[in-house]
Amino acid sequence: MTTDDQYAVIERDERDERDERDEQVTVEDAPETDSAGQSILDSAIRLLADGGLTTFTIDRLASEARVSKTSIYRRWPDKKAIFRAVLDRWGRRAEVADVGDFALELDQWYRDRQSTYNEPGFRQVAASLMELAAHDRDIGVAMAADRHSSWNTMRQILQRAVDRGEITGVVDIEHLEQFFLGPIYYRTLLDGQDLDDDTIEAFRRLALVALGYGNGNHR
Repeated sequence: MTTDDQYAVIERDERDERDERDEQVTVEDAPETDSAGQSILDSAIRLLADGGLTTFTIDRLASEARVSKTSIYRRWPDKKAIFRAVLDRWGRRAEVADVGDFALELDQWYRDRQSTYNEPGFRQVAASLMELAAHDRDIGVAMAADRHSSWNTMRQILQRAVDRGEITGVVDIEHLEQFFLGPIYYRTLLDGQDLDDDTIEAFRRLALVALGYGNGNHR
């Protein structure tokens, strides 16, 4: 089955599932105070990690989360809405404190991303969401908007370094951000390899050298 066929199956399942509903439900988000909603999203993440898009159905989600389908539809009208909510919950931004030194903040960022990207199922969930984004414009737009508004830690680190004069000659912060993100995305999502300590240190050293920090051993 091709990727297009798989996505067509998802859309067909959504139509079938909507036809099954025998009552009008209220669409709600799953705020942090909605513990049942958060639990459903955690179950959705597990399903994506275990089987990807082809095996993801509302029936399976209800079974995994041990809730009724009505409980799911009360929060989200279809699988597309669930996937967008999964994106919001799953796409945690890096947490890095402003310590006044670019290299030290970069260390924090690499450690945070190493921990997050090495979590079980991360690659599978990421691949499923990227596949959705490629075939559904709404999901793609939402994913891009969320990345620009929420996954902005590296841009903040870089801007602070520019403001402090630690990095000079930068024309486009976004391009420089992609310079840092690209290698870890490629290794984890495309190559399917963990971010081990040696790899993180190599990426860090190469990045610092590229930005003019001598041999890259600045601490």
